[in-house]
Amino acid sequence: MKRANSLLLCAALVGGMFPFSLLGCGGCANQNGAAAPASRETDAIQRPPADTLSAEAQDTFAYLVFMQAMSKDNEEELIENVGLLKSSRVPASVWLDGAVWLLSRKSGHVLPFLEDALQAHPGDLSLTMLYAETLADRNMTDKALAVMQTYIAAHPDEIDAQVELALLLVKAGRFDEADARLNALPEKARTPLVDYSHARALSGMGRKEEAIVRLKRAVKEMPNFVEALGELAFLHEQRGEWKEARAIYERLMELDVSPQEVTERLINLSLQLNQPDMALRYLKKGPDTLAVKLTAARLFMEARHYLQAETLLQQVAESEDAPPEVFLLLADLAYQQRRDVSQALGWLNRVPADGDAAPRGALLRVQIIAETGRNEDALRLVQEGRNHYADMPEFYSLEARILVRLERKKEALNIIRDGLRTWPADEDLSFLLGSLLDDMGDKEGALKAMEVLLANHPNNAQALNYVGYSLAESERELDRAITLLRKADSLAPNQSYIIDSLAWALYKAGQLPEALEQIRRAVRTGDVIDPAIWEHYGDIALSMNLKDEARNAYLKALEHKPANADALRQRLSTL
Repeated sequence: MKRANSLLLCAALVGGMFPFSLLGCGGCANQNGAAAPASRETDAIQRPPADTLSAEAQDTFAYLVFMQAMSKDNEEELIENVGLLKSSRVPASVWLDGAVWLLSRKSGHVLPFLEDALQAHPGDLSLTMLYAETLADRNMTDKALAVMQTYIAAHPDEIDAQVELALLLVKAGRFDEADARLNALPEKARTPLVDYSHARALSGMGRKEEAIVRLKRAVKEMPNFVEALGELAFLHEQRGEWKEARAIYERLMELDVSPQEVTERLINLSLQLNQPDMALRYLKKGPDTLAVKLTAARLFMEARHYLQAETLLQQVAESEDAPPEVFLLLADLAYQQRRDVSQALGWLNRVPADGDAAPRGALLRVQIIAETGRNEDALRLVQEGRNHYADMPEFYSLEARILVRLERKKEALNIIRDGLRTWPADEDLSFLLGSLLDDMGDKEGALKAMEVLLANHPNNAQALNYVGYSLAESERELDRAITLLRKADSLAPNQSYIIDSLAWALYKAGQLPEALEQIRRAVRTGDVIDPAIWEHYGDIALSMNLKDEARNAYLKALEHKPANADALRQRLSTL
């Protein structure tokens, strides 16, 4: 609603809404005391001669001009009259109103306006805090902190300023400093907002249990504190406390807070609890939108509830504005779950040829055709895709893999190297290069390729495993080999082949007790264990004179009919 016109403002001010009196205002009253009409052409307050106004009247006039600009939503007029405000004695609350109004308009003038306000009222806490928060919101965090620190130096007993500084430190991610300041606050200053901010600091330092205590206290004092509820639910979720998190998200659903996001979280938590029917009930309660259904379908797929996922996707596919992503997911489900090639390709045919999903559709089509054994057809299609989508290295990778299947390894090597000339740090192409060189017998070339891959992608678990195992096998840089393999194990836990590599490196380094511990862990991981892992198990156990354990491991290896079966039988004969 628009503000009242200037004459009504005058009346309101006389009624006590402003501390300055209009009595005797020569610019606002004529000789008979009647109010002078505003100009019909401009509807603006006319500036009277300065020498006709008392000091109080000049203050009131500045206020009226200021309010008139806001009532007309005229930012330019307000800024033009800042000088008039600065020369008057309007209270800090007037400047504060103006700053809040400018903030609501996302105005670029708000910071200079606040700086002028603080020149007029240098010790005002509200203006100082708003200025600091505005600086922080514009990524000028250091300056915002300096503003509050300067204020606190001059007003050390001002608790609200201490709180504001602590909250800014939380926003800046300086959690240790924030924690120290928040702990120093008196109990009376511990509002729900303070507890919420303290919880964010504690969470940022990894002290999640303490953060939960703070958040629960904030929510107890303010039951509908949605930010605190959201943070509390998220922390429970991070800690795997699915039921606690779900109960809080249900509360947020009742409060109608971020319905789409909350619905998705509730579906995900129910699937984590292996309650797909409950997940579907939440879906029905949430917003009936394509976005929610599509996200829900992805969550059902990740939880391996493929039937429910496919049902949801088919519902979305019936919509006129169904996103192409739906057809990709349905094609993947049709092939991966039922090996229904015809239906999978039918879904892919519905992916628009000129849309953003077209390249992924082309890649999936090639993969399906290749997996059905039609390698030559797949090769033709992937070459067409590589020419059509020249900016996508995935087509180079896929073509190389198909060529390897066709035993055309030199051509595959050339394709990989062509791709790396354009994308020298591409992770997949780099790994393919090392793997193919190894397969072709060029072990040193493969090792160099994997080292380059690690230089660009130091967290690639496959490359870490390859380099670590290669070094161990050749008994070079064993300390580094063990370090690399420990890292691979942490990045890709419970992978039997990585654990085996680590055990083998420890064995080569003479660290036999841990080598035995790790190889035992390797054979406990997964249902089918490679015979080479059983062979390593036998060698490690034998080196520790555990003959029964070694014998059992060699027999397990022989069950898989390995290429070196004769050598294993020879070792068994000595036990």
